Amino acid sequence: MSGIQIHPHDIIDEGMPQIISYIKKLKDVRYIFPEVNTIFERNPVPVGILPRNPVHEVVFGTGTMHAILPSYEEYGLDQRREPTLSPEQDPLMIVKEALEDGEFEIIPWINILNGHFQGSNLNNNLVTDYTGQVINHWLCPNAPDVIDFWEKAFVDLYQRYGFTSYMIDRIRYPDWAGEEINPRQLLTCFCPHCQAKMHEQHLDVSAIKDAIHIWSTKLKAKQFDDAVNYASDNEQIKAWIQFRQDSVSEFVERLISRVRKVNNDFTIWLDLWPPSYGWMLGQDYTSLTKLSPALKHFPYHKLGGGADVQGLIHYLATTSEEQEAAFQAFKRFFYLPYDLSYEMFKNEGFPIQFVADQNNLVREKSSTNTRIFSGIQMWNLSPDNLLEAIQAGEQSEADDLLYYCYGWATDDLFEAIQHYREKGTK
Repeated sequence: MSGIQIHPHDIIDEGMPQIISYIKKLKDVRYIFPEVNTIFERNPVPVGILPRNPVHEVVFGTGTMHAILPSYEEYGLDQRREPTLSPEQDPLMIVKEALEDGEFEIIPWINILNGHFQGSNLNNNLVTDYTGQVINHWLCPNAPDVIDFWEKAFVDLYQRYGFTSYMIDRIRYPDWAGEEINPRQLLTCFCPHCQAKMHEQHLDVSAIKDAIHIWSTKLKAKQFDDAVNYASDNEQIKAWIQFRQDSVSEFVERLISRVRKVNNDFTIWLDLWPPSYGWMLGQDYTSLTKLSPALKHFPYHKLGGGADVQGLIHYLATTSEEQEAAFQAFKRFFYLPYDLSYEMFKNEGFPIQFVADQNNLVREKSSTNTRIFSGIQMWNLSPDNLLEAIQAGEQSEADDLLYYCYGWATDDLFEAIQHYREKGTK
């Protein structure tokens, strides 16, 4: 059975009766994933309006917590609470009470390492690039207070709402996008805790920094092919990438161990980047899926797999010739074997085969018993494009679909899926 994500503003502004009526049009939805804490994201992204929201045409996420939890300020690390939140307008409680009949299963969706965090110990827990600059709003999986904060949050979420299954997202290092396009965010983490851990593992921190500097210099000089060759062959960069993957996997393992000491029924599902990109951001499917019964990744072919490909290309290159060279190098670095130009990509995205390819790769890399949800782009595309993606997901090694996002999707997309489910045709 499939699932769908909903945001706090959907719940508060539209109300659950309307949301449920639309979700029922999709026919096979079993799981509803309400977002508990927001990221810094335009809703919808990158353009458009919220088609059914009677209060807001556009909502900008501010990285805040939309659940009622006690303050953790005394412990030095917390997440800013949504200022307008009240017990009467508690999105997670509204969802719980609206779905008490059990027709849908609620899996709260939580962003772990990215958000508007605060507290006296905040600076000691942030991701840092290789030049020593802090990356705002990103917590490091090796920092000392992050696990403690999330252990308390999960326990208090359980005590207030009663849920023991959660989807965890943003369990990675930063990509190049977000509030701004900044590839420097990729060149992390070199906070004191990561550097100490590297030393413990006999990694040469100075040599890794030097290698990253050379790689960065080649990109700035628009030597895109040389940059790909250098990063692909350099042993220091390979060690750094492996360190990041190990750090994320160990963080998730420790988090699960902590919360299960409180309640052994706690189950953590994973939201990951597609495998073509995830390895670069610290996500190792093989190790992570040993820890979780289910995952969702997002092979949105029209958006380049969820990555802001165009933003990166335009950051790195100016002329059309440079942009084409950068795009071809990008495809090679991330193992994307598609014969298309940058101009074609801008107009059409990756070919629909990208969906099946990524799902099949997930299955290959994941534990046998891990359930795979193929993320389906449900905005900023035509009904025919949507049904193509659904069919590609269904014909791949994925087990289920997960629609993202409810509030961004126009009515014609719901109607297209409804007709497809009822009639088996477009």
